[in-house]
Amino acid sequence: MKKISAPMITAEMENGSLKNGFRDDRSEALFFCDETSQKKLSGHSFFECGFKNVVFEGSLRGCLFADCVFDHCDFSNCDCHEAVFRRCELKVCRMTGTDFSHGRFQDAVFQGCESSYANYACAKWKLCAWKETSFRDTYFMECTFDDVRIGRCSFAQAEFTNSRLKGLDFSESDISGITVGIYELKGAVMNTEQAVACARLMGIVVKE
Repeated sequence: MKKISAPMITAEMENGSLKNGFRDDRSEALFFCDETSQKKLSGHSFFECGFKNVVFEGSLRGCLFADCVFDHCDFSNCDCHEAVFRRCELKVCRMTGTDFSHGRFQDAVFQGCESSYANYACAKWKLCAWKETSFRDTYFMECTFDDVRIGRCSFAQAEFTNSRLKGLDFSESDISGITVGIYELKGAVMNTEQAVACARLMGIVVKE
């Protein structure tokens, strides 16, 4: 199994010694902290940045985040359309109702996040991990998944429309009430109880 690449962290970023602020070039690493609120950042690129207790507001359309760590940040209801997250870690972040449509996630790790009611339509995922994260009532339409690892997440009432789930292991997660078709389910990994529930959703009569 290929290893997910971790963010490239500088010493200054790790100890938080840099001044709060941001640049949209590679000139230096950056550090956001102490409940900073940021808005109107659409189109900017962020390299080797640490974000702690940051509340993002408004538009982050088309932003590029590379080698970034987000710690207890809030993206709720933000517009992250076409945003790119490359070698990023999101730890205990809130993304309720966030629009990540047409987003790109590569070597991205979600840990303990809340992403209910989010929109991931047409998003592309490659070498990612979802750990103890809630995707309840979340919309995955026409997504592509390439080596996505799942650990104890909630997908209750989530909708997977035209999104192939081949290779995704839901066996430790809650998939109650998901909306998905037979074609999309082909190759997905489930435990016995989940497989029976999905069969019943598709009108199959399961004798016990």
